[in-house]
Amino acid sequence: MNSTTIVDIERKIPLGITNPYIIKCSDGKKYVAKFPGNPEGTKVLVNEYVCVELAKLLGLPIPNYKLIQIDNIQKYKNVLTDIDLVNGTVFCSEFIDKATNVPGYQVLTKISNKFDTIKILIFDVIVGNNDRNPGNLLINLKNNSLIMIDHSHVFVYEALWNEHNLKELVGSKIDISKMNKFNFENLSLCLNDNNYITEILEYINHIKCLKDSKIDEILDNIPNDWNILDIEKKILKEFLLDRLHRINEICIMLNIEGGD
Repeated sequence: MNSTTIVDIERKIPLGITNPYIIKCSDGKKYVAKFPGNPEGTKVLVNEYVCVELAKLLGLPIPNYKLIQIDNIQKYKNVLTDIDLVNGTVFCSEFIDKATNVPGYQVLTKISNKFDTIKILIFDVIVGNNDRNPGNLLINLKNNSLIMIDHSHVFVYEALWNEHNLKELVGSKIDISKMNKFNFENLSLCLNDNNYITEILEYINHIKCLKDSKIDEILDNIPNDWNILDIEKKILKEFLLDRLHRINEICIMLNIEGGD
């Protein structure tokens, strides 16, 4: 945990069932904040945290984040009217103030990090993200780069995963049929550029070389007040390692050259 504090709640973001807010913090930055008392519960905070840490390990374009402790949430009771006023750890993703949704495939051919499209496609299969909707894949207009946000509903079962339903997915067939069609198709079209092969091979090798202990480190640092059980951590680790170790299979499913 860091010493950054919330100094103001600026406004609610109109979209999102977790009822996120844009906040100002003591470090002078703005963040998109998801609170422990959001309608979906703390599992979505676990999902966000695990995915952003895994994305960082894999070098993917994702905003910086902070976990900020709040112990005076009652102070904002007149503003935070649609969440339970629960003190605890807030997941805060740095706000990208000049960004726009991806309108279609052609834009993805002109961005500065165009091969990150394929990396994100692979990542979404690994983490079971069927919710890569148009609102959570953005173009940062400051540097014309693709950036991914919002991983609150992942691990296939989204906010409702547990040690039982997640366990059933380990070793079972990976189903990509429920992935959001709009961005799945746009990202898949980026495979038309055969120049991706060298960069994606490096990415795949990076995944293959990822040590299991790195997953342990991520899970061990989940805030206690998010109330995730030890057995849930254990099964989540099994799920993630199963997907990571099946990277060749995932590449074949996506028609990506690079898998053995």
